[in-house]
Amino acid sequence: MHIQKNISLSQYTTFKTGGPAEYFCEIDTKEDLLKCFNWIKLNKTAFFCLGNGSNLVINDLGFPGTVLKMNNIASVWDKNKSTSGAGTPLAVLINEAKRHGLGGMEWGFGIPATLGGAVRNNAGAFGSDISKTLVSVEIFDTEKAEFRIIQNKDCDFSYHKSIFQTKPTWLIWQASLVWEEREEKEIEENIQKYLNQRKEKQPIESPSAGSYFQNPLLSNMDEKKREQIVEDFVKRALPNTLDGERDRLSEEIRKKVSQSGVLPAAYLIEETGLKGRSIGGAQVSEKHANFIINTGQAKTEDIIILSSIIKQKVRTKFGIQLHEEVEYVGF
Repeated sequence: MHIQKNISLSQYTTFKTGGPAEYFCEIDTKEDLLKCFNWIKLNKTAFFCLGNGSNLVINDLGFPGTVLKMNNIASVWDKNKSTSGAGTPLAVLINEAKRHGLGGMEWGFGIPATLGGAVRNNAGAFGSDISKTLVSVEIFDTEKAEFRIIQNKDCDFSYHKSIFQTKPTWLIWQASLVWEEREEKEIEENIQKYLNQRKEKQPIESPSAGSYFQNPLLSNMDEKKREQIVEDFVKRALPNTLDGERDRLSEEIRKKVSQSGVLPAAYLIEETGLKGRSIGGAQVSEKHANFIINTGQAKTEDIIILSSIIKQKVRTKFGIQLHEEVEYVGF
């Protein structure tokens, strides 16, 4: 274990912005983690755990404390169950499962996250999320300096949320998942299907933090507002020429929105006319309005200002308060 000083964090995030970590430590083993936290307690520094940096917005001034980069990537497979380190990239894990003839998480291919980050934020896409696959999580309790197992039922999973977001002293060390037996060809077809959808609809060629805002829950809106917004969304989503299919397609879209329980934040942002709006090097993506992208020279300050404009415009037009899906660090 080696404590480094003043390490730029922009190189460790998918947004490619942010200042330096006061201290920086790469974690490969449990012994590393224990030693690092002995050092943190001795020096009384704040700490932050970093995975792939795909859901983070880091202050231009950096982080005044110790950043732990989780590099534990070992996996153990037992029939249709895997236990993998928190630092394992989702794509690596999904490909490894495919080689074992196991699937069920193809929806996650293309999400630039580690397993630990995916569990912490209950990452999901295309109607599924990691809580449906997860069995248990081994955590490191920094207050008690001990490792222990948390079962799925105790993780308080909900839409993009988990207990780990409210327990900053619980660091995810590894997680166990249960997979479905599938033909390798079928798994590969699913991977390509989801990847192609991402390439078509998301600006994956540009630095970003992924979806910036959570999709608002319909249950949080009063009934009259909900009905009107959903009706407007259905009309907006319908093709211009339907050849007599309008009623059927309208009902399908309405049913899909109702089953998901959320309204796409991208739709709300697009309706405010902000698609393509720029502040400095930060831009609302032309391809997907819920992505703020770094066009090359963005600062975190640009991103924060642009996100504030988005929230204000959506609140004014729809009376809906958007909440960030990304996590702010160093503020």
